[in-house]
Amino acid sequence: MSSSPIPPQQSQQQADPMAPNVEDLYLESYAFTTAAAIVGSVDRKIFVLLRDGRNLFGILRTFDQFANLVLQDTIERIYLDSDDETDDSRPKKFGEAYRGVFMVRGENVVMMGELDIDREDDHLEELQQVSFEEAEKELKVRHSNKVKQEKLKTKKLLSKGLINDFVKSDLY
Repeated sequence: MSSSPIPPQQSQQQADPMAPNVEDLYLESYAFTTAAAIVGSVDRKIFVLLRDGRNLFGILRTFDQFANLVLQDTIERIYLDSDDETDDSRPKKFGEAYRGVFMVRGENVVMMGELDIDREDDHLEELQQVSFEEAEKELKVRHSNKVKQEKLKTKKLLSKGLINDFVKSDLY
């Protein structure tokens, strides 16, 4: 029985388990320009803003080449600022609902980012929590008002030979 010597790579890992391996260093220095750019966010808590304005918070479990995402323990949150930005007398509100496992089609993602789990809820202390249903109802009213305003704006611009690029599904 002959014992084979420990390969240099293994002996280095045994000597310093915290030392980064070559593959990790390579991935960190490589500038991804495709869906692979989010590989470092797998198994971490992320925020996703969708084209329809929904805010999702959850753990990214997997994704594919089209940036379709699968989130676990997803929470949908609605933020409601005061109607008039100059009026600070009305409290800013939020409502949230647990959504569980959530699949997001990549083309609907406007923005995505990793969250600092130690500070992710700090901003909620300044907001008043309301039921998700109440927040959803108020948001629908605000969206319908926005659509009406944009239709009027489009008519005015069309009368002057101009176009308005407002799309109802893009309410973020």
